[in-house]
Amino acid sequence: MIIAMGARAIRTLTAARSHRGRYPARDQTTSFLGPEPRGKDARTWHIRDIRKLSPRLREFFLYSPALGRTVGVRVLLPGIPAEVSPVIHLFHGGGDDFRSWTDFGSAEELTLDSPYLVVMPDGGAGTYSRLAVGSEVHDWPRFHTEEIPAFLKANFSVDWAPASQLAAGLSMGGYGAMKYAAWHPDRYGSAAAFSSPLDPLSTVPAFDIIAMREGARSLSLFGDPALDRSEWLANSPYALAENLRGLDLWFSAGSGSLEGAKDRDLLESMISSQGERFSARLNSLGIRHSWFPRTSGLHNWTSWERELGAWLKTLAKRRNYASSDRRRTDRVADGGQFTFLTGHALFDIHGWRVEISRRRAQVVRFDAVSAAGFSLTGTGSFRVRTPGLFDPGRRYDISVSGPSGDNAYQQKADKKGRLTFTGRLAAAMHDPIIPGKRTAHFATLGQDEVTTVRIASARVDTAGDRRHGAAADDGAAAIDGERSTADVPDPSQTETTDDPTGVYIESGRESTAAQSSER
Repeated sequence: MIIAMGARAIRTLTAARSHRGRYPARDQTTSFLGPEPRGKDARTWHIRDIRKLSPRLREFFLYSPALGRTVGVRVLLPGIPAEVSPVIHLFHGGGDDFRSWTDFGSAEELTLDSPYLVVMPDGGAGTYSRLAVGSEVHDWPRFHTEEIPAFLKANFSVDWAPASQLAAGLSMGGYGAMKYAAWHPDRYGSAAAFSSPLDPLSTVPAFDIIAMREGARSLSLFGDPALDRSEWLANSPYALAENLRGLDLWFSAGSGSLEGAKDRDLLESMISSQGERFSARLNSLGIRHSWFPRTSGLHNWTSWERELGAWLKTLAKRRNYASSDRRRTDRVADGGQFTFLTGHALFDIHGWRVEISRRRAQVVRFDAVSAAGFSLTGTGSFRVRTPGLFDPGRRYDISVSGPSGDNAYQQKADKKGRLTFTGRLAAAMHDPIIPGKRTAHFATLGQDEVTTVRIASARVDTAGDRRHGAAADDGAAAIDGERSTADVPDPSQTETTDDPTGVYIESGRESTAAQSSER
């Protein structure tokens, strides 16, 4: 039934798009540009064509090394110009493309009185993930989170503070927005999702349909849900919900029916139930958010246009009232403590660089991270480089404890005030190799157990050490009191509707945006 609903929804959206004649077919969108760049020209992104469609709307065609081809991007200039502008990264859903939000969603009209520069990149079929299509690899996350920011930086005056970087989208685009925010909580300040599946493990057939529509094989997106569960969790906003702490989160869904109508949109109803579960998950973690389950609404552009307008009104209200209590402070940049959950073997977060060599995909916890040290869970071997938090050229005492034993040594901070650590996690019994088909037979022993590496740094000399001593004591206490498990909870076994004391959650159950309210 889910497969049939997903296929029918995609066919309906595509048919509507073709019927209006607003879009050329996918293989015709860049044919006027001639052959794709090759050799040196294909190593970096570059603009191949630009069009002025209206006083505010621009259409670009960019060559993307991450995708190996040219794709379209539309940009709406701010309705209220400023020296530097905040940015909304607005993503489309499956069956649509980079033109959809302005052609069908009234994005240009809705943002007329807003200060945001709105960038609407193409997302292919809508996986918002790294996807193998034959001998090619379509790396949509790299295109959206690396190449698009580089494009904006080179062509527009943009405010790059996290509070001024917002991600939003409809359907699969909302999934992409929420996932990118969970992957990069140090880059984005807000994330919004309209009628979006936020728990991939609960919607495996729909994700499979989207991937096959782009040309991939069945179950090639994240693999088998049972055998490759770590890959599914690593791409799940639900599983990575802890990373969303401190962000402004806004998501909504319709009921799947209209007032007075007997027919029911089962796809929207299913997504609404996922929204309820995602809200309960955030609530159990004490993460404040805004969840709006509408009393009516289908999986269509009428609903998404309404939700975009409602979200923009919410943003305007927050700007007017300058609710700074919702914003994260900058203490992390100064060595303050944070935690990060990820499935990537190589990642950067708040200036920290982490590399893990492992035999199988896994979700790891980078925990109690501060200038005083950190803990890291998982299997394999690791290399961690700190930001410039230390005095250049000064020696520090390093203490490492983990499954392979304890080790203590001294290290001198480099010219940029950074320290670099290497070591082994659990089950690092052989030379590290890159995960792949030939390593799929390796057991997952170790990655589901409690395996932690503790590292604490302290200055060798005690003169003038008061500044670092307090931080070290706080960090040590945090590490000693860390969680007893590094596992990502099974989505099917972590549901809760209980609201713990002190949890802030904004919700609305109105059928129209005008009736929405926030606590």
